[in-house]
Amino acid sequence: MTKGTSMLRRINYTLGRMEILGDLTSWDFGFMSSIRDQLVLGRTLSSNQEHHLHSIEGRWSDEAIAARAGWSGSWDDEKEQKFALALRYYQRTGYYASIVYKYLDHTTDERRGTPLEKEYNKLVNNKYAQGVIRNFQEKTKFPVGCAAVFNSKATHYLRNKPVVILKNCDELSFIKSHAKGAKPIQVLPIGSAEPVWTEERYLKKVKKQKKQ
Repeated sequence: MTKGTSMLRRINYTLGRMEILGDLTSWDFGFMSSIRDQLVLGRTLSSNQEHHLHSIEGRWSDEAIAARAGWSGSWDDEKEQKFALALRYYQRTGYYASIVYKYLDHTTDERRGTPLEKEYNKLVNNKYAQGVIRNFQEKTKFPVGCAAVFNSKATHYLRNKPVVILKNCDELSFIKSHAKGAKPIQVLPIGSAEPVWTEERYLKKVKKQKKQ
């Protein structure tokens, strides 16, 4: 048996597993199909292509499939929400594009598929995504209609100015930072006709006056 024939059998075996499990749109499937066509035409694989072949075979071994089945079984609404939030955050920043567009259609913005555990951990369990998710999910400290004051961290000309809360952020696209308290909020400075967007970390609650 020639090396090319042996590789072709390995590729067909792995592609068969992908087809049985319905994984026909992944990068792995596309790559394996491409190098199969290459071998059928009598061409050889580069060392880099052989390296990818070996890696993909590892991802489709009995052990890897069993591990994925266990991970898929543990998928719940909480993981889905965090992953969807991280996808849309990184869609905006441009990082982790290979994962983002594997699970988020770039034309319809539709979520698709369950990520591998390592993909989930890479996208969700880092300080940036964790901070953004926290800022999105955290209950606001300043309900609509209440009074607040810009604190010492605010832009100089706004410091100590009293405001009324107009709107709390309920859209991920408004969140620009992973920093604690960077939850967007719209306020109206007292004496101004123009509302402004700021973040909760730049506000403080109005102290209640002590009863005489």
